[in-house]
Amino acid sequence: MPKFTGFIINAGHLDIEWYQPLHSYRFWTVEALQEFKNAAKRADYKCYILDGQTFPLEEYLEVHPEDKEEMREYIKEGKLAIGPFYTQFDEWLPSAENIIRNCIFGRRYCNNFGGYMKAGYLPDNFGHPFQIPQILQNFGIDSLLFMRGMPEIQGGHPDEFIYEGLDGSRVLAIHFREGYNGAFDMYNKAIDPIQPREVPYYADYLSYEWHRELADHDDPERIAKSLITNAKKMAHRFPSTIIPLVAGGDHLPPQTNIGDSIRYANNMQDEIEFIMGTPEDYVKLVRSKMETPPVYKMELIGSKYQYLLMGALSTRSYLKKQNFACEALLEKYAEPITALAFMHGYQDNASLLHEAWRYLLINSAHDSIHGSSVDETHIDMESRFGASRQIAAGVIHDAMAYMGKRIARNRSAENERSVLVYTPVSAAAAQPVEVYLPISDESICIISQDGSALPTQVIKREKAELNGIGMPRNDLFPHPVYRKVLFLAPLAKDAVSVYTAVKTSSSPDIALMGDDTYIENAYLKIYTANGLLSIYDKQADKHYYNLNMLEEEADAGDAWDYSPPWLLGQLNRTSSVEFSSSLTKIGAVAASIEQKGIMRVPVCLNGDERSADTVPMPITFTITLFSNRKRLDVKLQLDNKACDHRVRLRIPMNVKASSIRSQGHLAVIDRPVSRQVEIEPWKQPPTQLLPFREWLAAEDEKNGLAVAFKGLYDYEAINDPLTNKPDVFVTLLRSFEMMGRINTVQRDGAASEAFRTRGAQCQGIQTFEWSYIPYEVKAMHETTFIEEAQAFLFPPLSHAIRSKAEKNTPAAFHKPFTWKEKNIQLSAFKRAHDLDGFVLRLYENQGVETDIRLELNGFCRAFESNMNEDTLSEMAIDVETLQLHFDPYKVITIKLQ
Repeated sequence: MPKFTGFIINAGHLDIEWYQPLHSYRFWTVEALQEFKNAAKRADYKCYILDGQTFPLEEYLEVHPEDKEEMREYIKEGKLAIGPFYTQFDEWLPSAENIIRNCIFGRRYCNNFGGYMKAGYLPDNFGHPFQIPQILQNFGIDSLLFMRGMPEIQGGHPDEFIYEGLDGSRVLAIHFREGYNGAFDMYNKAIDPIQPREVPYYADYLSYEWHRELADHDDPERIAKSLITNAKKMAHRFPSTIIPLVAGGDHLPPQTNIGDSIRYANNMQDEIEFIMGTPEDYVKLVRSKMETPPVYKMELIGSKYQYLLMGALSTRSYLKKQNFACEALLEKYAEPITALAFMHGYQDNASLLHEAWRYLLINSAHDSIHGSSVDETHIDMESRFGASRQIAAGVIHDAMAYMGKRIARNRSAENERSVLVYTPVSAAAAQPVEVYLPISDESICIISQDGSALPTQVIKREKAELNGIGMPRNDLFPHPVYRKVLFLAPLAKDAVSVYTAVKTSSSPDIALMGDDTYIENAYLKIYTANGLLSIYDKQADKHYYNLNMLEEEADAGDAWDYSPPWLLGQLNRTSSVEFSSSLTKIGAVAASIEQKGIMRVPVCLNGDERSADTVPMPITFTITLFSNRKRLDVKLQLDNKACDHRVRLRIPMNVKASSIRSQGHLAVIDRPVSRQVEIEPWKQPPTQLLPFREWLAAEDEKNGLAVAFKGLYDYEAINDPLTNKPDVFVTLLRSFEMMGRINTVQRDGAASEAFRTRGAQCQGIQTFEWSYIPYEVKAMHETTFIEEAQAFLFPPLSHAIRSKAEKNTPAAFHKPFTWKEKNIQLSAFKRAHDLDGFVLRLYENQGVETDIRLELNGFCRAFESNMNEDTLSEMAIDVETLQLHFDPYKVITIKLQ
């Protein structure tokens, strides 16, 4: 029998904010690292793992900057292991670029201290997407150490295996089946629970003494016995004979005298040799001992052994929408616009974008973006989201103003009013643009640089509210002279183009038809009826019925999981609500219908029963059809006055399909409609909710329906037994009171403490946006609706030019790169993080091996790079062209100069 090695990893899972807000937890972090300094003085103490992140050290040094050099020495000696990440991010809610930037920020911060831990230590993430191996490999990380997400594998499996991602990238995966505190039974100590520390005017601070007491090995012999027992229980699942034993837990400081327990354990027996080190050391040792590990290629999205907690995907959905907005502003607008302007002489302030990203990365920490923290934490988050948006908007305006001075105008226009337009996505047809212009009640037409008149529509301004004597109660903002102007801009070949408003005496043609019950363009006819709508796709001769139905039901869950009550209650649908319908605008560019209704819902849950008293929940749908687009945009506003309930959008897909397609991280994902079935009992039943990004779609052999969403992230698919077609449910709103509950239908145990979180009821006005996109099915790599979905998610950005044009200016700023293949998607275009060039990142989205001809405009040198933006080998540019080969789902990063 081989001798086993019990490899002890002493880690503190240092959440930066959760059931304490950030600046309260910082006291705990400071105490933990001060305790670390005591531990580091002991020869038998090997290393403290800073939870795979760097932010706690940054927090500590804000308070104790005088310790910077001392900490640098501990890192150099290997006593303190930091990184490789900036924060312990979630993996479903942040975008792929968000995760990549987290790695970049973490690496750069670690490099200031001499190095980082090269291990994918992600112990508490709620599952892992299929592309995480490729991201880790791009940063020189060849392992994934995780607790949550393991599905059931028939016949059992070892807890060390090779995890293969969609593109074929492989990492060594280590599964912490017992959790990230499975070394010994630390919670068996007889100590008082955590102590509330109320002070006048602030009652919410909690004591750290409990964590220090828990980490103290006051009885090393008892701990040694527990260590031996747990190691023997786990040994058979580690064929390498190296058993990972994580000694730590949430917020725990270093276990200073753990060396005493290790000596006891080694003296008590000779079957297992206990040693201590870092996850990076552990991975190296396992690799040296492994022979033929199994290879698993699957999403790590199971809950066989640990709670998966997918309800957090829609907890406090207002935070998710703000996260989406910040990512869009930074990735799709601020970064590429400033990079393009810089190519033309603009001097940007790169530190501003780094600051905006830093706020966003802090909010991307898992318990933060999950919305599963105390109310005060999420108030802080909204401030950081606001800061990120504010900085991005300012950066965008400044760069657009610079380009506005340096672009030629149409000189034939009197009283020239010009508009600069940037589009972040390619589109074959002209895209709708909106901009405020000071035209008062003038009739205008927008013209392009060649003098072509573009479809133009001026939106009427609201009227000022009058007081009791018929006088205005307030001025209007913006000034009453401004009108919002809609026009269709052809943007296919240019990144930034200029258009001009000219006076006209003729009325624009009405390109759409409609009344209070329908709207229609050349592609679609939309019928409305009592809050529902149907879409007729004229080209395909296909109807999509009963769309826009909302379902409302009780939610007896918590921050982590939706759960129905034990006693079944009523399900309310908008199909039974009376709605009014009115055509609110129609013109050359767009037509809109507004539907208004009031759904009455129970006030709250009393135990497991919904209250007899009800409150009104006003609902307004605004549906908009553009004259030249084959999509229907929907904006929902509801006023939530109830508690303890869930509101979902139910979408009959109206096609027979066995799978639902969705955008994932750097790849389109197909998942079956049928649910996974437990063979043996799972810790938590297989999730009904699944994650997605940006859009969902279902299709048969001929037709499909895609639905794009701004900042919504979970869906459930159920096959309708009457039609044998899938219905898709997307969570819009969850409303609950307690952070953690026990004994729910969805989960029997606790996922957190039972803090009261009234803000999670999400009271007040809530707004949601989505778009229906019917499409015809073609070859897999020609998924035609993606372009339209992106045009909805990332619309053109306009800038009204107020400055005079300089001489010898170009007529447009052309795109710095182009390619034709639509399965190749843009992930990032920006100035390099270290300002030593430009970074272009592309990825293959559909699983199709593809060669492309990348046309470059303005670059003379290109270098192979990686996600860390290292400059590697030079690439041959042939007449401003790069030939690139993409393996399925591969990401390619290029450094340009």
